[in-house]
Amino acid sequence: VPGGFGMTATTDILEALARGGGPAKALLALGYSGWGPGQLEAEIAKAKVEEEKIYAAFRPAAVEDLARDPKALAIGERLFLNNCAACHGSDAKGSKGFPNLTDTDWLHGGSPEKISETLHAGRNGMMPPMAAAVGGPEEVRQVANYVLSLSGSGHNSILAELGKDKFKAACATCHGADGKGMQALGAPNLTDKIWLHGWGEEAIVRMINNGKVNVMPAQAGRLTEDQIKVLTAYVWGLSRPTQTA
Repeated sequence: VPGGFGMTATTDILEALARGGGPAKALLALGYSGWGPGQLEAEIAKAKVEEEKIYAAFRPAAVEDLARDPKALAIGERLFLNNCAACHGSDAKGSKGFPNLTDTDWLHGGSPEKISETLHAGRNGMMPPMAAAVGGPEEVRQVANYVLSLSGSGHNSILAELGKDKFKAACATCHGADGKGMQALGAPNLTDKIWLHGWGEEAIVRMINNGKVNVMPAQAGRLTEDQIKVLTAYVWGLSRPTQTA
């Protein structure tokens, strides 16, 4: 305790304060100190037994069925808030650099199997800097405008036309010749007006010049297999019409 401060667990100070005496400033903290030897361990063990009963009932169920089970969804929501909301938001709608989990735009696939795979192993998304493959600054602008044109976003049509062949030569390997992406590579769809890292010519030029690395940490080891299954059901259900059993 720093100098100038004192601590006590006796009732003397309480009696003094009640009589108007004691220190001029005091902080009262109430707690329960009646724990016996092994009591904490016993409480934890008891909680684990109750938790096991809950998850045992979930194990035979398919993820799709758990996504309609109110009890499983309530647990999944708590798991999400404690482990995922810091990046994806409490409403799961994400933010710049963090995907929205409530729409149908999935970088790696939105099936229960793919979501479970993502939760278990995490993801390491990487787009390398592509400016050298595209050309100089003007060529980069041309490709950026072509990318904007793919989704019908505002763009310079002359620059876009000039960037079309450059896109196919430098970008189509990952994003596809039609720009619709490849989930096997985690390459985003560029035709749907969903911009994870920012929209507009400037943002796309920056991506082409600098590339981007995005990491989602693996949850295996932090969460149990049972927890990951329930969390998978919760996340899978976020982008589907609300249905409960």
